[in-house]
Amino acid sequence: MQIPAWIELKKGIVEQVLDSIDERTEILRLAIDHPCKLAVLYTCLTGRAKAGDRVLVNTTAASLGLGTGGYHFVISNLNRTSTSFKSRGHGMKLKYTPLQMQLLLSEEINSPYHAYYDHPVDFQNKLVYIGELHSVLAPLCAYIKYFSDSGIRIAYIMTDHGALPMGFSRTVTLLKNKDLLDVAITSGNAFGGDHECVNIYTSLKTAFDIENCQVAIITMGPGILGTGTVYGFSGLELGLYANLIAGSGGSIVYIPRLGFNDIRQRHIGISHHSVTVLRDIVQYSLPLILPFMDRQKRNKVIEQLKENGLSGKHRIVFMEGREIEQALYHYDLHPTTMGRGLDEEPQFFYAIGAAGR
Repeated sequence: MQIPAWIELKKGIVEQVLDSIDERTEILRLAIDHPCKLAVLYTCLTGRAKAGDRVLVNTTAASLGLGTGGYHFVISNLNRTSTSFKSRGHGMKLKYTPLQMQLLLSEEINSPYHAYYDHPVDFQNKLVYIGELHSVLAPLCAYIKYFSDSGIRIAYIMTDHGALPMGFSRTVTLLKNKDLLDVAITSGNAFGGDHECVNIYTSLKTAFDIENCQVAIITMGPGILGTGTVYGFSGLELGLYANLIAGSGGSIVYIPRLGFNDIRQRHIGISHHSVTVLRDIVQYSLPLILPFMDRQKRNKVIEQLKENGLSGKHRIVFMEGREIEQALYHYDLHPTTMGRGLDEEPQFFYAIGAAGR
């Protein structure tokens, strides 16, 4: 009996290298028997490609029309019989898969930072922001850099519940090029950061005690997963991290996912994802900072807070958030969230501005 595969594979020929997100991530145009002609290639996994190379690609998401579609992903360059390899340590990510990779983990014995990880994180005078969507990152970095002391250092910790390769994020590359992000750390099976860390705690240790950042922003990479159920979404992890940090004496600002123009009713006002995390998963009282908004929207949000017991559990503060527009304009940033920009979903961005304040 033939066992059905969980992935769809096709062969294609590289027509052109269209773009590079960073030095390790290329966008290719393929000649391939598939409506989607674009593919992502990670040079650290397959080596580089050139026009005419034959490649084996994973076409699963594009065939299913999923949010992670729009691109195929190159598994192998069939014109390369081997790739150069140099051992640096003993850490592995994507373990026990055909693409498991050896990386020098920041914590391991061959790392110059090895000795740091025998001591707890020093959270004194440090602030952790937790955001549900990757689209929080650019506006928050811009706000902090624009309105804060120019010497402030920001770390981004990318968890492994969204995209795993840091190189897939155009946002991180853009922020680094504009000097709005000082260090990027990949946690768990996420890879490609300035530091490769085993878990969220050691990622925070790296941000605060090794890189001397004053602010850490935790969010997953692009591609949140939701199933339309109360608890079946990848952002649930954030509540567990909030408990760890608060229980260790850290200061947290949780940025709720706020919006009023999503076609799905469950994401109107404060998204049901944020409500679930703050109501059922987070075990500590956190500052929940919301932007000023018109009476109708404010009443909707207040009703949600009361219905779910959040106004009694967390410290609700309304603050001005429109200054985010100044920071975005200054740095010539045009971020979107779920395909909507500042004009289409202003309250989402104002919530980030209020939290930044």
